[in-house]
Formats: sequence, C-alpha cells, structure tokens
Amino acid sequence: MKCLLCQSPSILNINEVFDCSFCGLIFKDPKNYYDHDKDVLRYSTHNNNAEDQGYIKFLNLLIKPLMQFVSPKNFKALDFGCGPGPTLSRLLAEHGGVVENYDPLFFINDEALKTTYDVVTSSEVVEHFKNPSFDWQLLVGLVKPGGVLAIMTLLKTPQIDYKNWWYKNDPTHVAFYSEKTLDYLADRFGLEIIYNDKKSVIIFKK
Repeated sequence: MKCLLCQSPSILNINEVFDCSFCGLIFKDPKNYYDHDKDVLRYSTHNNNAEDQGYIKFLNLLIKPLMQFVSPKNFKALDFGCGPGPTLSRLLAEHGGVVENYDPLFFINDEALKTTYDVVTSSEVVEHFKNPSFDWQLLVGLVKPGGVLAIMTLLKTPQIDYKNWWYKNDPTHVAFYSEKTLDYLADRFGLEIIYNDKKSVIIFKK
C-alpha cells in the first residue's frame, strides 16, 4: 500500500499497521477508520475544557515554548482542531493573540480557512489525520511566511514498543510520527524545525 503521506510503498508490519521506510509515518489500515458519527461520539468522551486545570497545564507544555517565537502583542492566531471546548485559543489570547478557532467536527468555521496566520496551533490533532498528505498541506497553508506552526502529538521513538504503546489504543489515533517524519514534513513544505522536545511538542517556522 502507498504511504498516505508521501505515496511511497509502505509495508504492513507484524503490528498490523503500515510502516513507511521513506518518511517514517506509521498508519493504521484505512479500512478500519471510524466514520464521521463514530468520530464525533469518541471525541465527545474527551473531558477537555477551559475549566480543567490539568488540561490547561497540559496545553502550557505547548504555550510556554511557543511564546519564545511569537511577538507578544496582537499576533494573529488559529487553533486548528480546537474540539468542542476551545481552550488553547483562550491561552493564546491571554498572551496577546487575536485568535480564531476551527474544528472539522465541532467548530466548523470555513471563513477561518480563507486567510493565513502568524501562529497556527494544533494540539493532539495530527494523529487523527486520515489523509495526512492533504491535511498537512491544508495546515501548513494556513501559516504566513515567517509564521510558526506549533504541534502537539506523541512521537513514536525507537524506545517505544508499538504493540504495548498506550497512545495507539485510541481507535481515532490513526497516524503516528517519528523524527524522520518531522524531517520529511519540513523538507516537503519548506519548514524549519525551531523547537522539538523529542517527546510531543514540535514548532516549525515557515
């Protein structure tokens, strides 16, 4: 099967996922992906909201390094994949951002996709991409030249045994990224990796 990100031939490995040797993407078999209604039902079980201090602490793992690369006042920002209870956008606004929200299931705001931004954030979203080639192109296209794209997703490192990896147990998590994948994305879309905690937070500059 061709890789859903780079279109190179991918191998179905012993864990019943496709493994791309070219870009490093690991992805589940598309025939098992949830449909729209199942996605909505699953996402609705996530207890993420602006009043949850644990969730805010989690999002600050992204906000803290991001603010090193952002002008402190009136930067134009988009939270892509904000979910049913937008919270990251509130934190961005507290740091001076003028922020839009977008989510393909819970916050459909097509007008937000018709412009570009100084900052685009996407927390715990890219692992849900069912068509990562198209979805990444859309995501990067929302960033102004010179702007930044801040991502949160748990990276698949060589130390992780996929078979026992808890992150893959969510049926809506279908695409997993490695350092090799990040390098591929940077090369393909003309990005520079300006921050990488080697765990889950990656910041690109366009």
